[in-house]
Amino acid sequence: MGRLLAVGLGVALVGGAVAAYNASMYEIVQPIPLSWNHDADELRLIHLEQARHRLLSRIGAGQRVTSLAGVPPMGAPDEQDRETLARLDAEIATLRARVAARAR
Repeated sequence: MGRLLAVGLGVALVGGAVAAYNASMYEIVQPIPLSWNHDADELRLIHLEQARHRLLSRIGAGQRVTSLAGVPPMGAPDEQDRETLARLDAEIATLRARVAARAR
């Protein structure tokens, strides 16, 4: 009985650790590794969407500061940010189409 309890506690701890990792890295709470039920394209899509969200947050913060101060600060969006956003959008659209085609 003691061994069964120890194994159960170990499984619960490992599942909790994996769920915490998934929540912090992918914003998905799941007690098994995401690679077990998601392919590489789906995981890449998650990473790209997170990168796009961070870039949009940075661009938005730069625009808010610019509108308050009246002069463009260092964080203001430039052409490189817009090009990066366009590249991310194109790659995200490609991956979404590929994932959707496989889901059918």
